[in-house]
Amino acid sequence: MLSNSPDRDHLPLTDVNHLSAGSNIQQNPVPKKKCPACQREFPVSHVICDADGTLLMIHQEDNLIGAMIAEKYRILEEVGRGGMSVVYKGLQEFVDREVAIKMLNSDRVSDQNSVKRFQQEAKAASLLNHENIIKTFDFGIIHGRPYLVMDFLRGQSLADVIKNEQQIDVDRAISIFVQACDALAHAHRHGVIHRDLKSSNIMLVAGDNKTEQVKVVDFGIAKLMPGAGRQSQNLTQTGEIFGSPIYMSPEQCLGHPLDARSDIYSMGTMIYEALTGYPPLMGKTIVETMEMQCKDDPKPFAEIRPDLDLPLELEKVVFRSLAKKPDNRYPSMEEFRDALRHVGKILQNKRAIGGANPRSTLQNIPSQQTSTDSLKVSRDSVSSIKSVTPEAQRLTGTKSPLAKPSSNVPSVQKPKPFYEKPITFIILGLILILVIAAGLIAMKMQNQI
Repeated sequence: MLSNSPDRDHLPLTDVNHLSAGSNIQQNPVPKKKCPACQREFPVSHVICDADGTLLMIHQEDNLIGAMIAEKYRILEEVGRGGMSVVYKGLQEFVDREVAIKMLNSDRVSDQNSVKRFQQEAKAASLLNHENIIKTFDFGIIHGRPYLVMDFLRGQSLADVIKNEQQIDVDRAISIFVQACDALAHAHRHGVIHRDLKSSNIMLVAGDNKTEQVKVVDFGIAKLMPGAGRQSQNLTQTGEIFGSPIYMSPEQCLGHPLDARSDIYSMGTMIYEALTGYPPLMGKTIVETMEMQCKDDPKPFAEIRPDLDLPLELEKVVFRSLAKKPDNRYPSMEEFRDALRHVGKILQNKRAIGGANPRSTLQNIPSQQTSTDSLKVSRDSVSSIKSVTPEAQRLTGTKSPLAKPSSNVPSVQKPKPFYEKPITFIILGLILILVIAAGLIAMKMQNQI
C-alpha cells in the first residue's frame, strides 16, 4: 500500500520536466463524478452518492497510465485519489525501482493557491532527511500539472490499523509515537510545521529485522517558519483554516498563528485515538468538533475504555500534550518524545518485578525504582542460596544459611542476657546487705533517742 494516500492533498513543484514524446494524453476529457467509497459514477450534477451518502468527487478518465514522465518514470497504476491530488504507482526504469508519483489534479491546475501549496510541499520535503519521514527525491511539471516523486511504501496507515484492531496496545503505541515524535522534532528543527498530522498520515512499514517502522507523510499544508532556508509562500489569509478537525489544536481551529506546539497537540490526539480506539473529541458536525477542541476536555482513559487497564503514567503525558493553552503543553517535540520513552521504561521496570499496579502514579516512580533494584538483589540472593546442593556444601565446607543444622553439629550459643550472669546476683546481694544494715543502724539510733 502506498504511504501517502491523499485525503485532501496539497502539493509542490520546482524544475520543469515534460512527458516523453508519444505519450497520448487527453487534455480535456468529459468530467464525471465518482463516489470515493463505492466507486460508482454519477453525472456531474449529482452531489451525494445514492447508495451510501458519500460526497461525490469530480473524476476524469485518466490516460496517464503507461505514460513516461521526464523520460525516467513510467506510470503503472493509480493507487489513491483525493480532492487535491492523485497518487500513482510508478517505476523508475533505469534502476528498476518502484516509486510513488503524487500529482496535482487537473481541475486544480488553474488554482494558483493549489499550485503554490504543491510547491510548498516540495520545498518542505527538500529540507527534510529523516528515516521516519517519507523521502521525496524528484519533482517537476507535466503539461502544467506539478508532481512529486517519492518512495513507494508497502504497509498500512495507522488509521487502518486502529480501524481493524479497534485499538493499539501500550508498548506498540509508545514505539510508534516515539518514532513519529522524533520525525517531527527533525522537521521542527528545520523550520517545518506539519499542520496536518492525523492517523492516516502515519504509515507503518516493515523496517530492518522485521521491526515496525514509522513513516510520516503528506506535508501538503506544511508551514515553513522564518529561518527555514527557503522563502515561505503567503498562502493563507488571516483566519483561514486548514487541517482535519478531530486532530486540530484549539489555536488552529481559531485560525491563530501556529508553532510547533500545534503539532504536539495533534500528536496527542493520535496517541489518545490509538490507545482507546476513539478520537479525544468529536462532535456531530465539523463546526461542533472545532468548538469542542477549543472548550472541552477529553474523557479519562478509564472512562472511555473501562475494559482496558491503560497506565496513568501514559495518560498524564498524553493529557499534557492536549492542554488547551500551548504554554501548558510540552515546549518541544523532543521533550514530548522523551516523556514517552520514560513512561516506556517505567512500564518495563514494573513488569520486571512481577506486575506492580499498572495504574500507579508518577509520584511513586523514584521509590519504585529503588525498591525494584533492592527486590531484584534479594531475589537473586535467595536463588543463589537455594541453588547450593548438599554435595557442593560438603566439598566446599560451606553451609546454606537456609539449611537446618544437623543433630551432630553443635549449634552456636546465643549470649546470655545480663540478668542471667553470676556477677548480676553478686551485685544484687551486696545491695541487699547494705540496705538491711542501714535499716538496723537507723532503728538503734532511734531507740537511743
